[in-house]
Amino acid sequence: MQGEFDFNKYPYKAGHRKVRTSVIAADDINKQLGRLQKMVLLELAKVFPKGLTTSELANRCKRNLLTIRPRTTELKLLNLIIDTEKTRKNEGGKPEIIYKLRALDVIDIYGLSETTDNKK
Repeated sequence: MQGEFDFNKYPYKAGHRKVRTSVIAADDINKQLGRLQKMVLLELAKVFPKGLTTSELANRCKRNLLTIRPRTTELKLLNLIIDTEKTRKNEGGKPEIIYKLRALDVIDIYGLSETTDNKK
């Protein structure tokens, strides 16, 4: 199928709403998109088979929540992580989705297996 994997479109690239500031932000984040996604995957690998919320991921990655939250959506659409259908309350008392790796070996997709404990 032609266009089945269009690596120039979301979720392979950061999305935007065709608003000038949103386009600028997406272009900026695309420069570091792969690295940010890898950071999220590595943090989830460290706690596998458990999961983390986006707030917990942001804290562990030392990044802003608004930088990490879209990465979880992209990784979910890429079928690398899953929504556990469980939530945990954040610091503000609001429930957040707990995400986890689909399987520990998904980090092989990014060539990160040598950087984890290889827990299986």
